[in-house]
Amino acid sequence: MECLSFPYSRVPKSSRLLVDYLERHEQVSRFYNGHPFDPATYTRLQKELRGFRTDRKTLVETLLRQNVAFGAGDHTIKNIQSLADPATFAVVTGQQVGLFSGPAFTLYKALTAVRVSQSLNECGLKTVPIFWLATEDHDLEEVAQTHTLNDDYQPVHLHDAGERPAPHSPVGRVRLTGAVTAQLDHLESLLPPGDSRTQLLNDLRSAYQPGATWSQSFARFLTRLFNRWGVVLLDPMDEAIHLLSIPIYQKSLRQAGELRSQLQARSIEMIKAGYHAQVHITDESTLLFAERDGNRLAVHQADSGSRQFSIGEVQTVSLDELESEISNQPLHFSANVLLRPIVQDSLLPTIAYVAGPSELAYLGQAQVLYSSFGRPMPVVFPRSGFTLVDHRIERWMEKYQVAIEDVWKGKEHLSRRIASTAFAEGWEERFDQVERDLAGLLARLRKDIEALDPTLIDALGHAEEKIQYQVERLKGKMARSALSRSEILARHEEAILHALMPEKELQERIVGGIYFLGRAGYGLLDKLLEQVPADSSLHLVMTF
Repeated sequence: MECLSFPYSRVPKSSRLLVDYLERHEQVSRFYNGHPFDPATYTRLQKELRGFRTDRKTLVETLLRQNVAFGAGDHTIKNIQSLADPATFAVVTGQQVGLFSGPAFTLYKALTAVRVSQSLNECGLKTVPIFWLATEDHDLEEVAQTHTLNDDYQPVHLHDAGERPAPHSPVGRVRLTGAVTAQLDHLESLLPPGDSRTQLLNDLRSAYQPGATWSQSFARFLTRLFNRWGVVLLDPMDEAIHLLSIPIYQKSLRQAGELRSQLQARSIEMIKAGYHAQVHITDESTLLFAERDGNRLAVHQADSGSRQFSIGEVQTVSLDELESEISNQPLHFSANVLLRPIVQDSLLPTIAYVAGPSELAYLGQAQVLYSSFGRPMPVVFPRSGFTLVDHRIERWMEKYQVAIEDVWKGKEHLSRRIASTAFAEGWEERFDQVERDLAGLLARLRKDIEALDPTLIDALGHAEEKIQYQVERLKGKMARSALSRSEILARHEEAILHALMPEKELQERIVGGIYFLGRAGYGLLDKLLEQVPADSSLHLVMTF
């Protein structure tokens, strides 16, 4: 196994929206702005973007200030300076600022943005990869932890609760505690000695220090990883950014009812089309949060058309008061998940956004807002995903003739596969034959029942389900019985599951990127980038 690629229709827990977006794009095209793998999409967007004003001078000044503080190198500085040219555009992605860079898919998003930017540059379209730091989010629990694996591939939880100024403060203001030092020591004990571990721990200890904010630490570490590709980082918790966003914040309140109606109509449209609406829109929802006593609280409208709003559970405030506060204290306000793309793509000349599956869903909702705010929606490019397999797990998979899809099918299926191969008794094949025979018998019986009394067909269907369930249950019991004879087989099965499908989720959603970098070194990022396609979006299974 070097590198195997899988369309998302074969990857577990892939949403119907994602699969249709990639494989039947015409069914969802009305929710977006162009096919991500069609070069004509980018040519059209380039022309559209030239007609819209972006304050590139302030943008460049802000990005230079931020990225120099993060430790950016010459390539990144050059990329930032190139944004002063109206002919340069941005390939943007972003993510929450997770502990030690968070789940591995954070790195895969950044790599996909680099690859898309490289591909567009090769086609003569000047672009820069930009990573938007989600520092205004207030869900600390989601970012305060990450996972690695021990020598037996058991998940190990790493955590720093953080020093939070207020219960619902933005994560960008939360500071690391002394616990982060102990967590790094623990991580070091879990990684094999060598240059890879040394480099990783040196960079993590330099970035993640007690007293540093979550955003500072994440940005410094990500800069170390992606400096050589010139990835530009943007922290939206910056006064210059918020000053540019004042018109958007004010308009989102002045037209709150109209925008809400558009979003509710789009949600209904997506649900009727068989998809889900990622963000629920209530009759009081607005697109803004406001800070009060350090807490980030949702702004609600009293009722449609009303000039009265509420912040949190207590404060009532008028539209005039809110607009005045936005003008004088823009840092008190931030966009919700649906308005954030509008803010982002008004600040940046975004031609493409690299999205994860859940982002794809809410961007389909947010599309209706772009015309209201006078901006073209960028093309949405779904990120590539990876499952990384080390050589020990690879040997065991080869020994038991296990494919990644056997792992994705879950514990029961994997148990049967390993037991059948290990004991070579042929019982699984005999079970398969029994199932085929039963299916044939039941099909013949169905014809007789249809001729006799069609109302009994439902009863036959229920009987078929029960028979299938009992056969599967018996197969599972036999597999467990076979595995129980061998402690080694049971350990191997558990290790394969924990390594490749931890907590019944795709590996990239649970295991932190630091686990792989600490074993294979930063050169792994180069190898992953080589595999990221620029003309498709795939899940790649690769040895490391």
